[in-house]
Amino acid sequence: MRPHPQPGPAGPYPFPGPRRRQPVFDPGRFGVGDGVTVGLYILLFVVGLASFMVLVPGFTDTFSTPDTATFAVNLIVYAVLFTAAMIMAFGAFRESLRTFAFHPWAKGFGIPGAWFGSLMITAAILMGMGEVVKSENQLAIEGMTYSVPFPTMFVVAVVMGPFVEEYVFRHLLIGKLSRYVNVWLCVVVSIALFAGIHFIGTGSFDVSSLVPYLTLGTVISVAYVLTGKSLAYAYILHFFNNAVALSLAYTVLPLLNP
Repeated sequence: MRPHPQPGPAGPYPFPGPRRRQPVFDPGRFGVGDGVTVGLYILLFVVGLASFMVLVPGFTDTFSTPDTATFAVNLIVYAVLFTAAMIMAFGAFRESLRTFAFHPWAKGFGIPGAWFGSLMITAAILMGMGEVVKSENQLAIEGMTYSVPFPTMFVVAVVMGPFVEEYVFRHLLIGKLSRYVNVWLCVVVSIALFAGIHFIGTGSFDVSSLVPYLTLGTVISVAYVLTGKSLAYAYILHFFNNAVALSLAYTVLPLLNP
């Protein structure tokens, strides 16, 4: 009697083999470079040392408007932080691109899908709250669109800014911190700090202006964990969100506020 062939990838029939499980990418341990980069981030943004650049004699006079001078400060700061973050995390970023080898269609469509879902959730919450107040951070960005060229703003707000924030709030606060603390507790900490950082030094706060940052932070943080702590996926999702928002600010906003 002829024996029944065993199922498996090496068998004579095309039985499916065991499914490849998505890897969880190792972000590594906290290093001195991480501490230096986070220290710079805190000093420049939280403490506000970056704002002292405008007090340098002749600095503001170099630019045509106060918004342009403010943007120049952000450009310098983000160039420094982006370089430091890229040095520290480029290897992890490159390795975590492999997340797209697992369920690539789902992850590819998941980027615009997560963005749209975040937008709809934010809209639903704000509609329920009634009056909507934009954050000073958002108003500052919108103001810069009238004086800063789109390509220059794109480099800062879409390329450099999201990478720095994903390095700090996802790669470090979730990826590396979860070696010692429950990962979902790290997610909560990451979301709270990510939202809060956008209001430091603004001098005003409204609950409705916090909602978009909480929603975006939640979507990116959950996506980061579900894709195997992929810094690359979190960055691309953040990149996509900012690219759409900035494109609309430069094309639609002038039509609404001629």
